[in-house]
Amino acid sequence: ILALVMALSLVACGSKDNAKTDDNKTVKVGLILGTGGLGDKNFNDMAYAGMQAAQTELGITFDYLEPETVSDYVPNLRTMCEAGDYDLIVCLGSDMSDALTEVAADFPNQKFSHVDSSLKLDNVSAVATKWQEQTFLTGVLAGLGTISDMPLANKENVIGVILGQENPALRKGVVGYIAGAKYVNPDVTVLEGNVDSFNDPGKGKEFALSMYNQGADFIQAIAGASGMGIYNASVEANRYSFGVGANINYLEPDHIVATAARKVNEMVYNEVKALVDGAYARCGEILTHRRRELDIVAEYLLQYENMDAKTFEQVFTDPAALQPPAAYQAVEAEAEQDAREEEEHGVD
Repeated sequence: ILALVMALSLVACGSKDNAKTDDNKTVKVGLILGTGGLGDKNFNDMAYAGMQAAQTELGITFDYLEPETVSDYVPNLRTMCEAGDYDLIVCLGSDMSDALTEVAADFPNQKFSHVDSSLKLDNVSAVATKWQEQTFLTGVLAGLGTISDMPLANKENVIGVILGQENPALRKGVVGYIAGAKYVNPDVTVLEGNVDSFNDPGKGKEFALSMYNQGADFIQAIAGASGMGIYNASVEANRYSFGVGANINYLEPDHIVATAARKVNEMVYNEVKALVDGAYARCGEILTHRRRELDIVAEYLLQYENMDAKTFEQVFTDPAALQPPAAYQAVEAEAEQDAREEEEHGVD
């Protein structure tokens, strides 16, 4: 019954000039969103936009599902797999790793793409970003901003970072943020919080207000739709916050100073394009596994002329000159080890 209900809840989207498979069928893609759902102005919205672009430009059709909780991942995956007509199923978020590992084993001929993933499975194309590079730069801005004369900064030398969930990928984001802040401001105190949900703006706001009350004047959100509560808290407390993923400075330009940006829409679009272009090559009955690590540079909208422009220029335009703290170097070493393992397994 559950599978039937979810199958009926699939939302279909199509295009007039459709891409075709080898047997002249329209290419059909499934998208399983993260628990934050559409409207998060972040991960899910960007992924959906990437799929819409693929629909318009590549002529594919697609359906999508919006899981409410992590427990929905396995049944959602099975619903799409059992339908048997998806050329590719795109999955979002590292918290879907366990569910995808389970279901992918039961459907070895189904092609998957997994965004924010380090999975090494024969039928999964895993796409990852260097979280620590994104948030290192917002950390630099927070570390400098908290000791500056920016109008909403205080004298406490305290900043914060709030996760939507504790997992290795997002933990790298925390490490990068702390490393960037301490690179320019070794004495800064960094408060950490975990909402334990990507779709609880109320709890996100509660965590943020608590940090602002403890003296933080800048908070980095890495929390999906829960981040909306963090941004609202920055307005209520009259302090600063940082977005993540899609640039959201426009929502509250006086309070959301910058965004640790990455273009999830392009990641999703490129995965679908690879399928349409025939880049998913099989070796016998085994789909070759490939990972593409995308180096993302955070997009900055610096709002205040009284910041140290010379310092920003030096840090942001000459990354080779940086000497990051040990924690950041450890994350980089882990990424290099992952790359070596990929080469050993013949991954492109």
